[in-house]
Amino acid sequence: MLLPILDAETATVNIQGLDKLGDVANSHAAIMGELIGLTAVILTFLTPILIVVAVLWARARRMRLQQETALKLAEKGQPVPPELFMEPRRGRSDLSSGLSLIGVGLGLAAGFYFAGGEEAVGFALIPFFIGLGRLIAWKLERDKTNP
Repeated sequence: MLLPILDAETATVNIQGLDKLGDVANSHAAIMGELIGLTAVILTFLTPILIVVAVLWARARRMRLQQETALKLAEKGQPVPPELFMEPRRGRSDLSSGLSLIGVGLGLAAGFYFAGGEEAVGFALIPFFIGLGRLIAWKLERDKTNP
């Protein structure tokens, strides 16, 4: 006979602590789940704070460079151009960004509706109304400059 058939006594192997291996694996999975949840919560609240800090830091750096440039020009006796301290113009007008946001809102609403997510159509109204607000701001500014 090539393969001996094992009886019940020889087939059972008793290894000390093997039953606790599953408990250890479950506790590691629970700890990893908690760490992932904690990381998600921290990043959710930390990301906007980091964005605000980065914007403020960049603005302060730009102002410091403007002031240093003005001081160097003044030390050399050169006139300081007033354009140095003017805020840069926005690249896009309220009309352009308003129309873009209205298009995004309508596109999202149509996409959600046709994909079967009628309850999510309300979220598409957020960029739609922001775009509508920008169009109103554009119209009011235009009327103010052209009396």
